[in-house]
Amino acid sequence: MMSIKYRPEIDGLRAIAVISVIIFHLNETWLPGGFLGVDIFFVISGFLITSIILREAEENRFTFKNFYTRRIKRIYPAFITVMALVSFVASAIFIYKDFNQLRKTIELATVFSSNFHLGLTQGYFDLSANENPVLHIWSLAVEEQYYLIFPLLLIFPYKKLRNIKALLYITLLLFFILTLTSFIPLNFYKNALYQPNIYYLSTLRFPELLIGSILAIYNKLTNQQSNKSVSNIIAISSSILLFSCLFLIHKNMNFIPGITLLLPCLLSALIIYSTTQQNIIKACLSSKSFVFIGKISYSLYLYHWIFIAFTYYITGEQTLNNAQILGIIVLTVIFSIVSYYIIEQPIRKSKLTFKKAFFYLYLIPSILLIGYNIYAKGKLKNEKEHIGQDISNVDLEIDIPAKILTIGDSHAGHLDYFLKYVGKQEGWKSDILNLGPECQVMVNEVSQVIPECQSLWDKIAKYDVIFISEFYDLRMEGQPVPRFEAQSYIVPNFQQRFKSMVKKLSESKPVYVFANNSSITRPPIRGYLLEKYGLEKYLQPIHRMGNIDASNKIIRDLVKDIPNVYWVDAQQYLPEDSVIAEGKYLYRDQDHLTNFGAYYMGREFNKHQRIFTREQVKNLYK
Repeated sequence: MMSIKYRPEIDGLRAIAVISVIIFHLNETWLPGGFLGVDIFFVISGFLITSIILREAEENRFTFKNFYTRRIKRIYPAFITVMALVSFVASAIFIYKDFNQLRKTIELATVFSSNFHLGLTQGYFDLSANENPVLHIWSLAVEEQYYLIFPLLLIFPYKKLRNIKALLYITLLLFFILTLTSFIPLNFYKNALYQPNIYYLSTLRFPELLIGSILAIYNKLTNQQSNKSVSNIIAISSSILLFSCLFLIHKNMNFIPGITLLLPCLLSALIIYSTTQQNIIKACLSSKSFVFIGKISYSLYLYHWIFIAFTYYITGEQTLNNAQILGIIVLTVIFSIVSYYIIEQPIRKSKLTFKKAFFYLYLIPSILLIGYNIYAKGKLKNEKEHIGQDISNVDLEIDIPAKILTIGDSHAGHLDYFLKYVGKQEGWKSDILNLGPECQVMVNEVSQVIPECQSLWDKIAKYDVIFISEFYDLRMEGQPVPRFEAQSYIVPNFQQRFKSMVKKLSESKPVYVFANNSSITRPPIRGYLLEKYGLEKYLQPIHRMGNIDASNKIIRDLVKDIPNVYWVDAQQYLPEDSVIAEGKYLYRDQDHLTNFGAYYMGREFNKHQRIFTREQVKNLYK
């Protein structure tokens, strides 16, 4: 019984891949194309898995049960250990919203579908990408999906045809079909997904694994080595070009996964192909240091990012200093070596059957992990209630109909207790309507109501007065909030369309446009949680971002000359130098007020001015 020959240079190539990824994550300016290390991993995985399947199929000893037993033993023990560590630490230091988002990603990761979750979410209210300790497992999801699908596509045609050449043609056809789908994001995916996360899609990554598979099938078909001098030239030139890609390709390029990334993948395949012969590249990649790093590369990949993400989360900063980088490297190496020798190797070499591997290594640990996260979520609800600053002891109810409607996005919603307090003091009541992502501006460039927003427009028509409160800055690319990609929330021609919407609304009723509040550098609740562990001293001091007065002036100038439109600036009564008042938090995250914060703003506003005169309220409710 033959097994595929061990090739130490492939472990060396793994080392290059994981080192590139780690350097990129530590400081992307050091190696702008370091993220291509993931693509190198994909090519290696496609090549090795296909080589193994073909060899076993040729010897009539391939079974799906044995194949997936090996996959479980190879992938899951280290993976579930890291997920358990992440869950334990996150349940101690994450705020409720962030932990709940993380919990969902981990649950989907146990069935290797987290990449779809990240592609469909990871937006405005989600945990910042830099602070998500399981963000990197999207690549494992892609690989496992490939391992589930490709063996079926490979084995059945091979058993039926027993023709390697036909198998090569089938795989090439599949490669070209999937590569063509890479052009779709410019159209379909742009509307269906949060745009930056097209990066996570399996269909755009499978071609990279297929490159490795095609190489394995080609090697099986030809079964001969290339000329030694030719292979040396190919190996050297491919290595030089691949390293050039690592320095020249960067994340801000307008690239399409599946197209732009094919070049480094093809170069990786050429290195694998050409290093079957002894040459200088094979010798370098086969060195003891590279081989060792390659052997522990899986654990290095799993651990390095969780330490980086937790550091970002604890400090609230966007970059790492030298001391942090050194600490992350040391922790990553220690945990990876321990994982390799204590977890990976013993379990990988064990004689567990498929049934035992499935139950003891996959099912039971997954259930325990999910159960713990559900339990931790329940405990963190107490923290959520704390930051929400329940003010139920203050009677803000008023038994009158709501004649006013407050519209906008979440920046309308967080005014709830402001509206309740001021409304009770002045004698009016307001409902709140979130317009949703498609209708933040309900008219188009020619001042016509967008058809998809007509039902909302009809609902607005039933009220006598309209309040508008939105995250204007976000819509027109103003002050940034680091936890999300603002590009995805910019509304084309926002200023013109917003002015047209306000003007159209004001033709039939008074419209009050509210100033937006400042954003802050990090959620203040993190200090509350981290102080339990003495970590609050590592947090970046909170300060306001951008120039909110300049931003609000843009909106005010847009509407100031429109008849029947009024400007309300309540945010000026929030403290300028603090996010706490009377010992309570004013902000629940980087740009939304807590219930107490809204109540406090309303109380301070009411001390200095009114929204309506008494006569206006009397006329409103006559």
